[in-house]
Amino acid sequence: MPPIRLGLAGYGKIAQDQHLPAIAGNPSFELVAIATHGEAHPQLPTFASLGELLEKGPALDAIAFCTPPQGRYALVQQALAAGKHVLVEKPPCASLGEANALVASAEHSGLAGLFAWHSRFAPGVALARDWLAGMTLEQVHIQWKEQVRKWHPGQEWIWQAGGLGVFDPGINALSIATALLPAPMLLEHAERVIPANRQAPISANLRLRAGNVAVNAEFDFDHQGDDELWSIELRCAEGTLRLDNGGAVVHVDGVQQRLADEGEYTLVYRHFARLIEQRQRDMDVEPLRIVADAFLSGEATQGPLFDW
Repeated sequence: MPPIRLGLAGYGKIAQDQHLPAIAGNPSFELVAIATHGEAHPQLPTFASLGELLEKGPALDAIAFCTPPQGRYALVQQALAAGKHVLVEKPPCASLGEANALVASAEHSGLAGLFAWHSRFAPGVALARDWLAGMTLEQVHIQWKEQVRKWHPGQEWIWQAGGLGVFDPGINALSIATALLPAPMLLEHAERVIPANRQAPISANLRLRAGNVAVNAEFDFDHQGDDELWSIELRCAEGTLRLDNGGAVVHVDGVQQRLADEGEYTLVYRHFARLIEQRQRDMDVEPLRIVADAFLSGEATQGPLFDW
């Protein structure tokens, strides 16, 4: 079969660091063009907008979206209307309503669609899912703390309405937890701290419940430690499993487990290729739903000014 001709909408840090290597390493795809407001790709034809790419660019089968979530809804709808399969970076949209509308549009079109919750493809997640089978899960403790100046340097969109602030990384943890827990996570209490000069939270604490399982989550976007703290601890009556480094490291009762070393985005694009072949969709909105609940019913307090 000929490779899937892929266009990339958005050419920022995540696109360059994660998507490009994963695409280049997957023979099912051929990256043929870029649409971006920023710097051009050094070898590929680059267009100033998605509309220009679709009108004047090379023939495409699919488009991967790495643009900020604000405004992404209209772009993905444009791609679906043009008959293109879509891969959408997390969080898929600036609102839950937009995300649900994209799901409906993709289903109506019959095209393949993927909301790319990349952390679900971390090597430890599958191991954790298998380990949980037959266990009596009692508590989940999430700590997701990183430094925004390192991971999103100067990116103002993340602090604007729809940018999610600390939930931009925190939603990665929620994507893992929703994939592992046997029941939907329902919000019991949420606290958000919003810098006085920003619109999105810099830290948050959530208390949730998934059936009989208590879930506590701590998110911090101004983490002062030397290393990121991306951990999920699953406490069962029979033992404890801990995912660290975003799911790249796993300990069961303190003993480190052996994992495959394939990257998350390698597996994301492999999954996308299968979805295109089968014209299927994997467009889960549960992680975004939890964030929306935290904004809707959580408590907000004003914090100190944030400066880059």
